[in-house]
Amino acid sequence: MNDEATYHEFAAGSLVPAEVLNRVLRSCGREVKVYRGCRLFPPDRISIGDRAQIDEQVRIYAGEGVVIGRHVHFAFLSSISGGGTCEIGEFAGIGAGVRLLTGSEEIQGGLTNPTVPSQFRTVRRAHTVVGAHALVFTNSVVLPGVTIGEGTVVAAGSVVHRDLAAWGIYAGNPLVQVGVRDRGPILAAAAALAATK
Repeated sequence: MNDEATYHEFAAGSLVPAEVLNRVLRSCGREVKVYRGCRLFPPDRISIGDRAQIDEQVRIYAGEGVVIGRHVHFAFLSSISGGGTCEIGEFAGIGAGVRLLTGSEEIQGGLTNPTVPSQFRTVRRAHTVVGAHALVFTNSVVLPGVTIGEGTVVAAGSVVHRDLAAWGIYAGNPLVQVGVRDRGPILAAAAALAATK
């Protein structure tokens, strides 16, 4: 194998063409980057805002609907699943391996798992929210129905089992607040970016 062929095998993935995204998604903003090798299903229940980026190996199972805001980034191996709804605010970052859950099997009241007909299962669907400017770092798990406030930071490996206040910094399992984020520079930068358009 020559060097050019070797490089091609390991090169970064290519983008899904904009015309495909515009045809199959519920809505698609300008300059959206969706890399081949991700899975968006069903695409007609997914809306993606301007300049958002979905990396390779991301899995978004839209359930009842997913709305992704402007300038949102989903890193490698992150996912949304559970059959409910999910909303990601503008400028949010979803780190590698993050799991955003929108539904779960109830352990009381029925059989569990998707091999069982629905009349014998008890499944809870929920609305999961990641606020604008929030950052959820690598391998964190966000449970169904949780709202992560605007500007909130979730440290790597955390389990988010409750709503989080805006601009807080949280870490761990059990999850605790470890700081407060300075919103001033972030909001100023967002306003300056908006003024350039």
